[in-house]
Amino acid sequence: MARTDPKTPPTVRFYQLGISSLEAAITGILNKALAKNIRITLLTPGEELTKYWDNLLWRSPHDSFLPHGPDNGPDPELQPLLIASQATDENGATLLVMTTPHLLSNPEQFDMVVDFVDPSSSDALTASRSRYKKYMDLGCKLEYWIQSQDGRWSLKSQHPAAET
Repeated sequence: MARTDPKTPPTVRFYQLGISSLEAAITGILNKALAKNIRITLLTPGEELTKYWDNLLWRSPHDSFLPHGPDNGPDPELQPLLIASQATDENGATLLVMTTPHLLSNPEQFDMVVDFVDPSSSDALTASRSRYKKYMDLGCKLEYWIQSQDGRWSLKSQHPAAET
């Protein structure tokens, strides 16, 4: 595992999209994390979306290159940003960014997990609340961020990790 401090519970951040597309929000987070030399796994639900994200990251963001590679490519352990269909820290990732809503069974494998919420769907909001509760039950530190109409993110709520 690539955790920096295994005694500290993982943080799960929920980002409720506003004006940005999912792709723009994810590439923004990836860009900031890579600038801080944080190793990342970008979790996709399968090979088709792995290829989609691989192609997208070659083109976006337009003002910088995000060094990355798919988990089925050469030397995945060397990739600072690994695109994978399994939650893996094969590249020493401490940050997991999810491209689709998914409950991660082992969030303690990472320092931080990022989950996105589509506010235009009541089903997606309900599912995100369920994931939030399950992560709370697992003892994770939780944060819920909302994007304003000017594109800025603000912390709406946070829940400290459960005491063990």
